[in-house]
Amino acid sequence: MLHVVLLILKIIGIILAALLGLLLLILLLLLFVPIRYKGRLQKEKELLVRAKVTWLLHMVSVPVVFQEGTLSARIKLFGITIKNLTEDEEELKQSAEELFRDTEDAAAQGEEQILETEDPPLEQTGKDESDFSLEGMEDSKGPENTESQRILENPFGEEDVGQEEVREQGISEEKGLPNSLIRRLVGKIKVFFLKIFGIWQKIKNLKYTFRRFCVKIKRGIRKYRDTKEFLLDERTKKAVSHCISEGKLLLARLLPKKMRGELSFGTEDPALTGQILGGISIFYPVFKDNVKVYPDFERSVLEGELFVKGSFRLVTAALILWRLWRDKNIRYVYHKLRN
Repeated sequence: MLHVVLLILKIIGIILAALLGLLLLILLLLLFVPIRYKGRLQKEKELLVRAKVTWLLHMVSVPVVFQEGTLSARIKLFGITIKNLTEDEEELKQSAEELFRDTEDAAAQGEEQILETEDPPLEQTGKDESDFSLEGMEDSKGPENTESQRILENPFGEEDVGQEEVREQGISEEKGLPNSLIRRLVGKIKVFFLKIFGIWQKIKNLKYTFRRFCVKIKRGIRKYRDTKEFLLDERTKKAVSHCISEGKLLLARLLPKKMRGELSFGTEDPALTGQILGGISIFYPVFKDNVKVYPDFERSVLEGELFVKGSFRLVTAALILWRLWRDKNIRYVYHKLRN
């Protein structure tokens, strides 16, 4: 029985060791097998760009083509396409176009329905609406209808408002003051107090606005002081210097090892052409004499051909990230910015 248990444990250990070895092999391949890339750019009448990224002896490849305004990019495994990177974008464009067409059709149908329902034809009854309403009103006159109308207008038996106003005005005039004068006086007093209240409310709002403005200024000053202190800190300066040096190393590894081509360019403005030429000259240590640039100061033109080829290992990026993470100054800057 013990022999069987040991045999099972041995088999499990062999399987785990094989899986661990396989994972280690995949990790080493990812880190040390270079990712190679090459690309070609041509510009005569139209722009043509062809690029290809390969890994592990071309078992994994990503060809990219841009021609006649159309971009094509695929992920291939052993030469078989497993993912079309531009398929999602094409489907999105198609769905957007279909949605736009459906929206236009629905809007057109809605407009038709509205036009059909607007201004329905009146039934020809031989009488005008105004005549009908007037005749109805004349027919409804009478002692019974008049009484019922009065009850509906004054259901609680209240006296007419106009008669009440006349009686109140007579009483006020008997006392010596016309009612209209009292009402105007009361209205003016109300308007006066409302104006005072409005002015006071505006003063309070102005006070609150000034307080908020002062608070914002204090916060801005505090933030400026904290930012200045953070930027002038020696740890921040050392972290930035370390990031720049590692960035230069990463860029040197990413730049193509081979580069050749010819480029002819120009603009209608000679000064602008000179500025572009000065910007290109910055990259002279990279391409040296392998790329020839011909500026044209008289006409607007962009023609030429460029070929690049290079490689890159992920272990370089992993080592750079490890060195950056171990730097305590960079960790300080990271936590400071996060908080």
